[in-house]
Amino acid sequence: MELLLDGNNFSGGIPDFLSTSPFLLTLDVSNNQLSARIPRWMGNMSILKRIIVSNNHLEGTIPVEFCQLGLKLLDLSVNIISESIPSCFNPSRIRQVHLSKNRLRGTFPDALRNSSTLVTLDISDNFLSGSIPSWIGLSNLSYLLLTKNNFKGETPMELCKLSHLSLINLSHNNLSGRIPPCLKITTLQDVSEDYVGRLMARSFSIFSFNEPIEFPIKNVFNSYKGRIIPYISGINLSCNKLVANIPYEFGNFNKLLVLNLSHNSLRGPIPPTFVNLKQIESLDLSYNNLSGNIP
Repeated sequence: MELLLDGNNFSGGIPDFLSTSPFLLTLDVSNNQLSARIPRWMGNMSILKRIIVSNNHLEGTIPVEFCQLGLKLLDLSVNIISESIPSCFNPSRIRQVHLSKNRLRGTFPDALRNSSTLVTLDISDNFLSGSIPSWIGLSNLSYLLLTKNNFKGETPMELCKLSHLSLINLSHNNLSGRIPPCLKITTLQDVSEDYVGRLMARSFSIFSFNEPIEFPIKNVFNSYKGRIIPYISGINLSCNKLVANIPYEFGNFNKLLVLNLSHNSLRGPIPPTFVNLKQIESLDLSYNNLSGNIP
């Protein structure tokens, strides 16, 4: 059973009568005016797979009862949710986690370290801190959005293990050190038709391309959803404390649409390999210490 009440003007809390719906697989009440706390009884609905409550005014914490759910999709973005993700939250087969634009605190959500099926992780625009953990090299991660937090330390080399990575946004943090030259960026369309076909299968249990993914071009956030998602790719590492040269390997990403390395302390020349960026729509290298000729 799917209950879709999104895109209305409903107010109040998520109604308690839904707790008597034992066959509910999907609950979508996004884009309303709902308030109050996320009800704890949602964690008792054993077959609930998709929770979409984004763009409301829900507050409080993520219920610890969510640890009992085998979720595939969790979208709590654009609310007033605070504190941290419960440490017991360990959905081994989750595909999409959208927690952006809340008031989450603490360190990087270690609860997701065993989520090897994770494709989208968006925890941007919160108050998270600490370092990006080495276990981030999850095998299926394609969209990694961590912008506007307080992460520090070096960008982990384990990001190079992400063979399906299409969008990465680590901007507006306090990251330091070098940019990993082994980072790989592709589009899902180029990974394999079989992989994309499985993701786009018409089944709630696989992946939803209806969940919007935001990525900035010249400080304007564009929202992507639907069938365009497998075609987009981009890197945004701006507004950090990155040093050394721009990796020449970045010039090999011939399907790259957006590259923003501005507001760092990068030095040296613009790599001549950038001539291969045939699809680039926005290239921002401003406010660094680059030198030499513009190729």
